[in-house]
Amino acid sequence: MKDRTSIHASLAVIVLLLSISLMVVITPAELVDTDLSLLKDQRNDAPGFSLITPPGCFSDVRIHSNNPVLPSYLMDGNQHQIHASFLMQQSLMMFDGSDWSNAGGNQARNGVSETKGPLSADILWSGGRTSLISWLPVTEEDRLFVVRQAGWPGAAHDSPVVAMDLSTGEELWSIEVPYHTNDWTTWVGGVKNGQVYASRSGNGASVQDNLYALDAETGDTLWVSTVLIDAGPYDGMVFTDNGDPVIASFTDIWRFNSQDGSLVWHSNRIGSVSGSCGGALFQGMLYVADAAPGGHIIVRYDVETGQRLYESPVMTGFTLQNTPFVGPDGTIYLSRTQNNPVTDYFYAFTDTGTSIVEKWHQACAWTTFSEFATSLDGAVYCILPGPRIGKLDATTGDMLAQSDVLEASESYLSPHFAVDVTGTVFFSNGGFAEGKASVFTAGLIPLWNASMTNINIGGPALGNNGVLLLCGTGTNMRAYQSAQPMLDINITDVFPRVSVSITNSGEVAATNLSWRINVSGGILGRINRTSSDQISVLNSMETLNVSLAQMIFGFGKITILVSAVCDEGIVASKTVHASVFLFYVKRNT
Repeated sequence: MKDRTSIHASLAVIVLLLSISLMVVITPAELVDTDLSLLKDQRNDAPGFSLITPPGCFSDVRIHSNNPVLPSYLMDGNQHQIHASFLMQQSLMMFDGSDWSNAGGNQARNGVSETKGPLSADILWSGGRTSLISWLPVTEEDRLFVVRQAGWPGAAHDSPVVAMDLSTGEELWSIEVPYHTNDWTTWVGGVKNGQVYASRSGNGASVQDNLYALDAETGDTLWVSTVLIDAGPYDGMVFTDNGDPVIASFTDIWRFNSQDGSLVWHSNRIGSVSGSCGGALFQGMLYVADAAPGGHIIVRYDVETGQRLYESPVMTGFTLQNTPFVGPDGTIYLSRTQNNPVTDYFYAFTDTGTSIVEKWHQACAWTTFSEFATSLDGAVYCILPGPRIGKLDATTGDMLAQSDVLEASESYLSPHFAVDVTGTVFFSNGGFAEGKASVFTAGLIPLWNASMTNINIGGPALGNNGVLLLCGTGTNMRAYQSAQPMLDINITDVFPRVSVSITNSGEVAATNLSWRINVSGGILGRINRTSSDQISVLNSMETLNVSLAQMIFGFGKITILVSAVCDEGIVASKTVHASVFLFYVKRNT
């Protein structure tokens, strides 16, 4: 009887302690999500308008017959430093982080990167395979993938896909996408979750071919789609949150299963001019620009089902060779131009959930095959008449800044943008003999520039650790990178309290370093502890030792997440799992 009483007394003590642990008051400040996102020249001239394809890249351009000819009168021819705050990282994590995964950099095609690009022309490496034409480089982690054009399309071995080390330029592997009679050049649409996507379709939607998924590490073929596509490099592709490729072409949209290449869905659409008909994704919504009587419309599709949902009002015009893109706040943009001041405008739209309504439009310059960009300070970049680069307010369309007039000798017809975490603007004019890349502050004050003959769509692309890629013809490939901090996190202890060391192993100091320790879990999720702070400077090779301010008390399994971010755009995190019994914490193996 005495032993039973002792057992009951022990159980009562345990139940009492458990009850106390479950009654711990959780303040709103402790309800912290453990997600890192809380930190993270040939021309085809027709009467009254022009269509442009790059020299040496002649495409069978087609204009959709459902777009009626318009009346003849319409057919005449100082840097703002953004602190890398937790809120900023939350916005960035909607995109692809430090990878340049596809045309436009991310699924929204808005050119935003969470890395910090080079503020001076510091070359990391140069050279590579020779190429007749410059094609888009895409990156994932420490690898870049690009087509280098050995010969003009129409034969085997004319356009290998090449993988290179992003940091050194060393070639890692190359493969030939199989050639079928009448195929076009190989193009790389993008890379996601360790898979590189390529095809030989295109030439103005006149060539159909399979889509290939290649292993990013080895180049081995993982699967080949049985459904053919006719998209090309200027259409591009985007990726859903789970990595499925979504490809929009002249009259079709496809979503493929990234695991096996099976068709998830297919939808019909009505593009304007073949060859530049890609779409943009934002929070499960796919947007494309379609032809409509009297001009063009933005159309929303359900990315899960492929169902066409609704459309914007008509934007007056006839031809269009640009794709839409979406800002971090969900604003949908389109540069609807055709070389006619009467109809050439840059449009901004809002998706209300039931309709797409116009926010504003501003006069802009004629561009084709372009990739524009937004920034994290609520702005969007475009090409203004002049021509100039313009920075417009995302809410009102008001002018925030503009560059000097671009030199008359330079092409600006196919501009490509990237914007880094600090707001620095990286710009390519898309030119050929006069190809050039330029770098500006967020206020469009020039920083540096570099000639890049025949750059076409070969950048700018911002990859891991702020590596800027520019690809031209011949062996003219260049990677630029400024010295950066590198943050290494080590969770040194979990008992008697969580202790952490953060070391800057980079070559330069990390400024305005913010850190956060978050502990969550336990029975019924009752264990929630957070500590965070900021220091102004963590010098190179210096270590910061921090700890959780509170003791951990309770029962059950917990997750310890440590995150750090600095003004240079470097983000680091470390996660460990542990178990708690009363005050004792043990790291799980």
